[in-house]
Amino acid sequence: MDEQGFAHIYRSCWKSVFGIIFHYTHDEEIAEEISQDLFASLWERREKLIIKTSIEQYLNRAAKLEAFEYLRTSNSHRLHINCALQNLCGSRNCTEEQVFFNALKGSLDVLVDELPCRCREVYRLSQEQGMNNKSIATALLISEKTVEYHLYKAMSFLRNNLKEFR
Repeated sequence: MDEQGFAHIYRSCWKSVFGIIFHYTHDEEIAEEISQDLFASLWERREKLIIKTSIEQYLNRAAKLEAFEYLRTSNSHRLHINCALQNLCGSRNCTEEQVFFNALKGSLDVLVDELPCRCREVYRLSQEQGMNNKSIATALLISEKTVEYHLYKAMSFLRNNLKEFR
């Protein structure tokens, strides 16, 4: 697939992909980000990708899967946070620790969103979904060394920018 072919696919399928993701997430910004990531992934994997259906069917199915993955991940993330908050409240300084926790979580979320796209994706798969490096490499069609690089880069960035919380 060349650039013109990709541009044609993008123009003809973007609204459908966005619509499917928005239908499940009910969030325009998230739907737009996931759609862009999906097309970026298509472009990056264009030489290795084997599609056995029409490109429209492939993208629509991928959009649905990405939306489900986002919902699963965000729900899992919420459950972990709620559990952590409940554990904090068992201590004597619940309010103070909860404020500290909320500040840390807010800062972490902002910093994770600042990571480059692929680095953020690898970080979230590792830290929020608990996937190991091999699984991440397989899921993203990259090498384990690349996964390690992105995790190192993400952790270094986060460590450097969260020093105030130590």
